[in-house]
Amino acid sequence: MATTWTLRSAVPGDANRLAVLAAQVWTHTYCKQGINQDIAAYVLNSLTPAAFLAMLQQPQLRLTVVEQDGFLLAYAVMDTASCASLDATEREPSTYGVELATLYVQSHAAGQGIGSALLHHAEQLAASQQARLWLKVNAQNDRAIRFYEQHAYQRLGDWYFELGEGRYLNYLMGQ
Repeated sequence: MATTWTLRSAVPGDANRLAVLAAQVWTHTYCKQGINQDIAAYVLNSLTPAAFLAMLQQPQLRLTVVEQDGFLLAYAVMDTASCASLDATEREPSTYGVELATLYVQSHAAGQGIGSALLHHAEQLAASQQARLWLKVNAQNDRAIRFYEQHAYQRLGDWYFELGEGRYLNYLMGQ
């Protein structure tokens, strides 16, 4: 079956769609118990068109979208200035110089190779900077962890996402 979607750099005109896609995927993935005040505040303050416009202005960030017939299906954010802090490992943190900060695919578009294409794109960006790609994934997101493991990523350490009073374990992963 031929691929009918395209991968391209995000532009300012994508900001509204990126905000909606981000809120949809983020809440679907992480709000298994529902929406509390901390979650609502995070989504309404962090996953906004203005936040995406600001990201597009930061030279160290690369935003890539996947589009089909004018509809965004997925996006990735790569941070070329981020370096992993890898506790208690023998790996050299400086070799992990590009972070895959976000890789979101709408659930109805899963299984079409979109996530793999975005991951490969991010790996190519890291390689072009003589660095390796690293990422953080929620420790309870089994589907994402399996996806990265299938692409030869392994757990390198831990990091906590703090939201209000809560601390949520994330795994640092890399190849």
